[in-house]
Amino acid sequence: MIPMNELIYDIPVAQLPVYRGQRLIVRSREPAMLPSLLAAEDPDAIVGIRLLSLEADSEALNAWAPGLPLELVMADPAAEFPLLYRHTNLLDNHPVRVMIPACPGFGKAVKVAVALDFAVRLEVGQPEPALIEELAEVVTFYLRQPTVAQPIEYFHSVLLGFYHDDPAPLWMLLDEDPHDLRYVSDAGVESLPGRLAGIAVDLAVETEQGEWIERVLAAGEDCRSCEFVRSCGGYFKWPNRDYDCAGVKRLFGQLQEAAAELRRDLSQTSLNNASPD
Repeated sequence: MIPMNELIYDIPVAQLPVYRGQRLIVRSREPAMLPSLLAAEDPDAIVGIRLLSLEADSEALNAWAPGLPLELVMADPAAEFPLLYRHTNLLDNHPVRVMIPACPGFGKAVKVAVALDFAVRLEVGQPEPALIEELAEVVTFYLRQPTVAQPIEYFHSVLLGFYHDDPAPLWMLLDEDPHDLRYVSDAGVESLPGRLAGIAVDLAVETEQGEWIERVLAAGEDCRSCEFVRSCGGYFKWPNRDYDCAGVKRLFGQLQEAAAELRRDLSQTSLNNASPD
């Protein structure tokens, strides 16, 4: 039975007794232990599993809890991408996503992950100019490579937001939404997710997007005049409020242009297929 509290808690498996009965993302470095440790839990309360070590053997999860989302967490994508091959059998019974930090050399890990049919979530932070170039190359790969069959986030959802004119802020798309998520450390300390850990919970959850940008991120003027504010939500103004967004605006522009192109192509196809009067 799902509790009235609709928050999702991202917990280490050792904290399971404390958070039993809540909606949980359980993270572990030892996947082989999870089927027995979670055997008595309400399966509807387990939202997903995060595997923190690609070195670990995940075979025990292959046929366990079919349909349960799994996320493989990379620390060093340039070195770890060959390890993805070990975990492809998980795709037989699970939706599997790879979390890849956007650090130098990450593009190859993205291409390998997508080729193996994994979805991807990028951890982008506040990228430096040199990294913007690699991100731009990955955006182009996502948009133009015909063999890409899995989403690369945040690019995928931002593109859909532009296409449907219904954007969602990156906090939501990259699993850092303070209204829905709480992160629990190995020591049991509860905080907001991701980079928001230092922000007071009550301040973050009681503000609308406009107030959030001005009161929490202190980036009101820059964001108010930005055409991409609805898609970004001030994401790139934290933690460094003086971050220069020129590079990330370029990436948003690529996705916006691609969405417009897709609308034109589909409109033209509809016209071509329409029956004559």
